[in-house]
Amino acid sequence: MSAPRVRGSGSIGLRPRVYLLMATGVAFPLLVAGIVGSYWLKVTEERLHAGWLSAAQVVAAEFDAKVTNDLRVLQQLGASTGKGLSRPADAEDRLAVQRAMEKLQHRAPVFLLDDKGYVVAEALAGSGSGIPMQVLDDIAEAFDDGRPRLSRLVTQGHGHAVYEAVPFRSFKGEIIGLALSRLDPETRDFGGVLSLLKRGETGSADLVDERGTVIASSTEGRVGRTIRCSANFGDHVKRKAVASGRCRECHGGADETGGDVDASEVFSFAPLASAPWGVLVRQEAREALPFDSGVPWMALGGLLYALMVVVFSWGAARSVTLPVSVLTKEAERISAGDLSRAIPDLGEDEIGRLGQALEKMRTSLRELILRVASQNAILEERVAERTRALEAANRQLREREATRGDLLRKVITAQEDERKRIARELHDETSQSLAALAMGIEAAGEAIRSGGQPRLDEVKSIATRTLEDVHRLIFDLRPSVLDDLGLLSAIEWYADRSLRKRGISVRCEFEELVARLSPELETALFRICQEAMSNVSRHAQASAVLVELAVKGRELRISVEDDGRGFDPGAPVTDEQRKHWGLMGIHERAEILGGTATVESAVGKGTRVEVRIPLPMTVSE
Repeated sequence: MSAPRVRGSGSIGLRPRVYLLMATGVAFPLLVAGIVGSYWLKVTEERLHAGWLSAAQVVAAEFDAKVTNDLRVLQQLGASTGKGLSRPADAEDRLAVQRAMEKLQHRAPVFLLDDKGYVVAEALAGSGSGIPMQVLDDIAEAFDDGRPRLSRLVTQGHGHAVYEAVPFRSFKGEIIGLALSRLDPETRDFGGVLSLLKRGETGSADLVDERGTVIASSTEGRVGRTIRCSANFGDHVKRKAVASGRCRECHGGADETGGDVDASEVFSFAPLASAPWGVLVRQEAREALPFDSGVPWMALGGLLYALMVVVFSWGAARSVTLPVSVLTKEAERISAGDLSRAIPDLGEDEIGRLGQALEKMRTSLRELILRVASQNAILEERVAERTRALEAANRQLREREATRGDLLRKVITAQEDERKRIARELHDETSQSLAALAMGIEAAGEAIRSGGQPRLDEVKSIATRTLEDVHRLIFDLRPSVLDDLGLLSAIEWYADRSLRKRGISVRCEFEELVARLSPELETALFRICQEAMSNVSRHAQASAVLVELAVKGRELRISVEDDGRGFDPGAPVTDEQRKHWGLMGIHERAEILGGTATVESAVGKGTRVEVRIPLPMTVSE
């Protein structure tokens, strides 16, 4: 029984899709042309801004050079009066002021002020009273921070001027005066340079300060006025930031001359580096970008074009939707699982051939489903057999692992029992015999001393050393500190006994274990550390040794590193080296514990032995 046919509420029929596809295919070139045109307009405007900005930066650099030269002359004037100022100034200071005035590109008045603000010397000015009071207010901060200052634009006589001030210090570092000069933008022909940037009838180029005041302009009558967007451009001056873009009537729609402004402007702005000024180039967008205005007739043409596309698409859709609807119903029946009925013949055109191909697919799919069902049954049987075999293999592996663990514990226990027995025998028999020998020799020495037999003292010393060696052998065979205090204390004890007593510096860095290890595992790990430190003592010729023990996840890591002579791990190992080095024993013990041992060494660069052993769950947690 076939499943019911379900159509999504958001599906789109074939006819609307044909309309949409044909409309898209025909309208796409129009859309591409619009995008390309928009991109071209944007690139054109960006190039315009880039050209303006480059020209503004060139002019700003020119003004920078002039202002920098003036400040340099004033700085040299201040340096020549570093010994101090007197009022009235002496002949040397007056001569220095006169020379500074002569060095300026356009001779301008030069003043020398003391730390009270009084004029002590001047050149080409006539009197110090010619300095406006607001200029003195602007440059007063120079006495506090010692930095050059430029005053605001002031009206003086029949023109405008800006005063440049450079403070200077005494040899003790104290500010003792100020070198001051007047800069006249009209005399310097700032306006003439700016006129080179003017474009068209609505274009202008201005030199503005951080307050938005026009210092110089390409247009007459604008010097001293405040520009529109003064706060915005003033901020650019303070931040020394270049800017380009469009500016609309953001301050009431009035320009600096008082007239109304309706159109937007295109601008580029370049700040000066040595002065709180900037060069602003502007022009109305309708003149700078004449292509910026819209073209309504293009929208009307687009609508007519779209209507034609819709009519054409409707006619094309009618020729294909009827046979396709039949084919769609048959495809939905097959997708629902009904493969019992054949698909009717739909002709010899493309739709008919599609129906024939769908019929072949239906037949092949029916045969494939039958074969797949048969193969699935066979596959399920094979999977069950492989699963049983895998479970058996896992069971055998667990049994082998348990057997290996038992064997490991038995081997280690047998080794340690044997060492304990040997230790008891040495302690109970050999050490007592040697002690009795020492006492007998001492008594014999006292008896014979009168006859002059000093060799017995040497025999006594040899016997005593033999006794100490026997005790050392006992501790090496089975240190009691391992049983009493655990692995970490045993490693520390052996490091002190085998390395520190030989003058080797030892540093032990241990991470505390959550729980104590089993006796067998502690014994095996101690023997690994014992062998590694014994190698250092006998062969490494080291001065410092680092012993580390840490737990990383479910793994215990022990490393012994020295700064000795080292060796080449890749070189062939001789029988003598194999006899004295315990590296093979370290590797074997690590493998028995299910871990690994690595040795890193180089000739003259020391040796590092690292052992990694998996821990039981109770210890790693």
